[in-house]
Amino acid sequence: MKTKLTKSLIIAFICLLNTSFVFSQIQADGKTSLAYLKNNLQVLASDEFEGRETTTRGEKLASLFIASELGKYSVKPLGDNGTYFQNFELLSSGYAMDTKMYLLNNAGSILSDFFLGEDFIKTSRGLADSSFAKLTTEIVFAGYGITAKEFNYDDYSNIGVKGKTILILSGEPYSEKDDFFNGAKPTPYSNTESKIKLAKEKGASGVLIVFEERMKDYWKLFRDYATKSSLAFITKEGEETVKNIPVFTIGEKFAEKLLADEKFSFEKINEMLKEKEPLQTFELNKKLGYDIKPFSKIVHARNVIGLIEGTDPILKNEFVVLSAHYDHLGTRGSVVSNGADDDGSGTVAVLEAARLLAASNQNRRSIIVLFNTGEEKGLLGSKFATENGSFMKNVIADINMDMVGRESTDSLHCIGSDKLSSEFAEIVKEENSKTVNFVLNYKYDDPKDPNRFYSRSDHYNFAKKGIPVVFFFDDMREDYHRPTDDVEKINFEKILKTVKLSANIALHSANLDHKIVVDKKAEEMPTRN
Repeated sequence: MKTKLTKSLIIAFICLLNTSFVFSQIQADGKTSLAYLKNNLQVLASDEFEGRETTTRGEKLASLFIASELGKYSVKPLGDNGTYFQNFELLSSGYAMDTKMYLLNNAGSILSDFFLGEDFIKTSRGLADSSFAKLTTEIVFAGYGITAKEFNYDDYSNIGVKGKTILILSGEPYSEKDDFFNGAKPTPYSNTESKIKLAKEKGASGVLIVFEERMKDYWKLFRDYATKSSLAFITKEGEETVKNIPVFTIGEKFAEKLLADEKFSFEKINEMLKEKEPLQTFELNKKLGYDIKPFSKIVHARNVIGLIEGTDPILKNEFVVLSAHYDHLGTRGSVVSNGADDDGSGTVAVLEAARLLAASNQNRRSIIVLFNTGEEKGLLGSKFATENGSFMKNVIADINMDMVGRESTDSLHCIGSDKLSSEFAEIVKEENSKTVNFVLNYKYDDPKDPNRFYSRSDHYNFAKKGIPVVFFFDDMREDYHRPTDDVEKINFEKILKTVKLSANIALHSANLDHKIVVDKKAEEMPTRN
């Protein structure tokens, strides 16, 4: 009896040890973690780092700092040639500041000149193909530039636009009825990129989008941003390319002169909008001439990648990813946009989670910490990582943090956790209840939500490959993409709670006896503007 009891106790003790190993929580000394978070963010979001814009000196300084911290935490390098850096090339392109457009009458005489930065700014990231540089086209007012069959609505039904420049408004038709453009709530049809795509499909040679009246006070801010170069991946030799048409956002004076002495003036169209009258599409009598001067050059960017190696000899070849983007908007003139919340907060959260996980050494699978660049330029860094990382075929989940240091301490937006895996969604909920007990807000999981946050941060490039993801986000708007997004406004207690939650989701996922079950199909959505 004594021997049997001893064996039973031993077996029970071994089971207890295994359970504790697999599901023990990552604990954090609050004062120590807060000190790390504050110190790291004060460095990353300082003026010395020049706003961390992709491919700039500020990006390089930030990447070196992140790498040095990972080294201190005994996180192994997983970049190129034994470094923490995953380097890649991009094409930087834009328009020379003497780019202009002009209006012509039927006799071919120039009526007005319009200049880049003063009267119009580029809209999409794509640079117009050089074949459009000296183009002259007819002009068509195409309402909102929307075709929505389910609402029996088509701005293109009574006009021909092939080879012409279309003039369109931002947004979508007014509605108070749920069965017409979902009532007052905006639909994806209001998305600029969707409108541009449709215009190309219809054969338009150019798109002019009228700047929204409610945004007039921010023209200078948009101008400063939009007159800078765009970044994109370099087209590989032999790869089929689509010629980009010119797409510009125009100011009020440009719109007024375009529509002067036409069927409807700009003033009349605005009156129709205020009165909620349906818009009529029509051809203009004038023509538009382009004198656009594109330029491009190759530049260099880098992600930062570290590895917390797993303890299981077999499972360590599978990976859970913790990600955040460390780039921001850089400088505009002498003003630095420090991006303390966007996404300095997510960056330091991943750093602190890495420090705690590496010190704990409890993860059976390996955990990758991925600091992406180029998120602000169109999710470029995460796209490169997910398409070129040798680890990608064995990634089982991505936990992404983009803006987690503002708003309420007790709540956090949780996006995408159930898009691909019911099991992963339950893991997120379980670890939240065990650790910090955030009120998790799932409202942005609505596929009809016009903000499209699910497709607007780096986790989306994992999701497109069928990998379960969760995206934590605070939805700070007051200082979003403004120079006022500074450290003084950061809620470090909230970042620490996000660290605890994310680290424990990563540990739980890393210690499962099986891969997370994917029971849903990847949801394709248009990526961010």
